[in-house]
Amino acid sequence: DTLKHSGNSSTANVTLASSGAVTTADDLTVGDNLIATKQNGCQRIILEQFYTPCDGSTIATSQGNITVQNVTSAIDMPESMTDMTGSVITYTPPTGATQVIYEYQWSICGHDNPCFSHFKLMLGGVEVTDARKSETVAADNNITVHYKWAFNIGGSAVAATGRVASWTSGKEIKWMGRDYSSSHDCFAHQMRFWEGADVTDFVTKPCIGITAIG
Repeated sequence: DTLKHSGNSSTANVTLASSGAVTTADDLTVGDNLIATKQNGCQRIILEQFYTPCDGSTIATSQGNITVQNVTSAIDMPESMTDMTGSVITYTPPTGATQVIYEYQWSICGHDNPCFSHFKLMLGGVEVTDARKSETVAADNNITVHYKWAFNIGGSAVAATGRVASWTSGKEIKWMGRDYSSSHDCFAHQMRFWEGADVTDFVTKPCIGITAIG
């Protein structure tokens, strides 16, 4: 029930309790994959997770590498729906996933007083209508927006919430946005003022993230 190192025989380096619990005297290093399992009534575990600036980084996932978009310029929001740069990603969850949580954070700068903007979430080319959002920003003001939505996997598909019966290949996820009208203009990924000065429309990078739960 105890293991000791030959160079330190007075200390139990590994102890196995009667309950089956294992304790180690120092950090546990695993030479191969350590597989997480559901224990003690816990029915959900994180299978995969990442969160990154939209800087063109390549993220390794269980189903292959993903390269996020590199956002280097602001969007002058048009009067028709357009892709929100940085938000577009094609993702395949790990085997056994029952939920995919998608996050997207970015900045909005108002150019008219006020600016109105509208946003819709898309999964595999289909709008998730229950996720529709609207934002209002005063002229020359900024807000930071953090949208987070969960796509459930299993059961009958429901387009309005983004539930899918199965998800075994890549699905494109993205936000789309537009101004209410040309008289209520907004810019995305832009900051107008910083530390008491006009920064001439500084570009702020959005962030994107995925959490897969099984």
